[in-house]
Amino acid sequence: MPAHYSILYVDDEPDLLELGKLFLEQSGQFSVSTAESGSIALAMMENQSFDAIISDYQMPECNGLRFLRALRRVSDVPFILFTGKGREEVVIEAINTGADFYLQKGGDARAQFAELGHKVLQAISRRQAEQALHNRVGLIRQASVASTRFIRLPADQIDGAISELLAEIGRQAGADRCYLAREATDAGHITWTYEWVADGVPSFKERFNATDAAVFSSTSSRVRAFEIVNIPSVAAMLSEPEAAGKQKALLQTMGIKSFLLLPLTVGPDVIGTLGLDTTRKEIAWPDEDVDILKIYAQIIANALARRNADRAIQESGEIYRTVFESTGTAMMILGENKIVIKVNREFEKVSGYSRTEIEGKLPWTLFVSPEDIQRMAEYHQQRRKDPASVPRNYEFSFIPRDGSHVRAYITVVMIPGTKKSIVSIIDITELERARTALVESEEKFRSLAESMMVGIYMIQDNRFVYVNPAFAAIFGRSVGELLALPDFVTIFIEEDRKRILQAVQKRIDGITRSEQYSVQGIMPDGKIIMIEILGSKTHYQGKPAIIGTMTRVS
Repeated sequence: MPAHYSILYVDDEPDLLELGKLFLEQSGQFSVSTAESGSIALAMMENQSFDAIISDYQMPECNGLRFLRALRRVSDVPFILFTGKGREEVVIEAINTGADFYLQKGGDARAQFAELGHKVLQAISRRQAEQALHNRVGLIRQASVASTRFIRLPADQIDGAISELLAEIGRQAGADRCYLAREATDAGHITWTYEWVADGVPSFKERFNATDAAVFSSTSSRVRAFEIVNIPSVAAMLSEPEAAGKQKALLQTMGIKSFLLLPLTVGPDVIGTLGLDTTRKEIAWPDEDVDILKIYAQIIANALARRNADRAIQESGEIYRTVFESTGTAMMILGENKIVIKVNREFEKVSGYSRTEIEGKLPWTLFVSPEDIQRMAEYHQQRRKDPASVPRNYEFSFIPRDGSHVRAYITVVMIPGTKKSIVSIIDITELERARTALVESEEKFRSLAESMMVGIYMIQDNRFVYVNPAFAAIFGRSVGELLALPDFVTIFIEEDRKRILQAVQKRIDGITRSEQYSVQGIMPDGKIIMIEILGSKTHYQGKPAIIGTMTRVS
């Protein structure tokens, strides 16, 4: 069954709105709401969320671009400009302001609305993929840091660290609530021991701190059997048998729409549950995210086990080994020389070697690509002299037994009071693929920009980081000369420079989304030319930047 998306269609022509709604809803993939102006649309969005926006350009009071600028101050929902207005400057400003696609009206209505529906699906899919990738990368990186942190953390700091970690997990996984629950079998109830909730979401601990375990018997029995319970829709749960019906009713009373439960295991025992749920919308956690969350569950379980054991026997060596073996990431312990002292089961799995082959016999350099060995060997030696002088986290190419190259993210910390270091390694091959896709996207942008007659620029840290040939031609300079300027404002007259810098800073600070104004530029021969600037805020290589167009005014 295809996904169903909520669309807001904005146009000042009621007949066209009705026609578009009819064609789009025929596919069964869209539920279309309509608005006859941008101001009406903005008011509707205060009380309702949409998966995508379709908007005309020419509308009274608030045209499509003004509507888009107002929208981008509060939302990054996918936006498609669907209009009969075909001027190049409208297209450029729409893309600069944050439109995902531009589609010109005209031609066969059925074919046109089919193409419009395709663009909407593309925009939604791209935005969802970007958000999923962002969240997944965040979860992976945090898992690497957390696994090492909890191993070294004093037992009296574990409670606070778990609360912080639950907040990070909840935000990255798109949940409204993230918690740890424990079933007291002797008392017959479930308690929530740790909890994070998003703003405006009620607390389980405050409202249902001790709930009858029998109500949740259908899911708690699965958790006790080491199963993961992933329910994307509470509304779709069965109401039979009676126990399942009671659980569904209670979940709906709690306002839960989706939930995910992962067992916290230590050895042969389930000591609790890592839970995530949503109250504002349904969500289906994909298997890739669940696999990462399993690592978090194991990290938390081992942290709790270590904390409990420390309270009784002050951090026994057995608990340390349990954590090391069960962390869910490939780990090893290194001494001053290059020989590996100890590895865990996950390292055996990813390396293709058994621990009897590795421990006390093989150098860690065997698992490092030749181009990374010198750098990492220097880090290894310097870390034992001054740990703060070398990075704890970086990327390298890991070489398993089969000789392949696996792009990996490594975390290395010293064990206090020793010359030994503990190493955690996570495979980031998928992240590298995403980076490659980003590079390809930048190349497409450059190809488009290089072919346009309008001057296009990007400014970051008061320097040009990109200009196209048309921009260079306006100022009678080469692209290389402009990129080499220490301060971009030197190509404008002295009287205009302060105003230009203030306009750039206002956009960087988010005070204005986009701004258009006229200034005077300086040609190499000293001739003054009139320039019209249009620009808006973007991000380049993880930092704020300004992108826009410049045209010469006769």
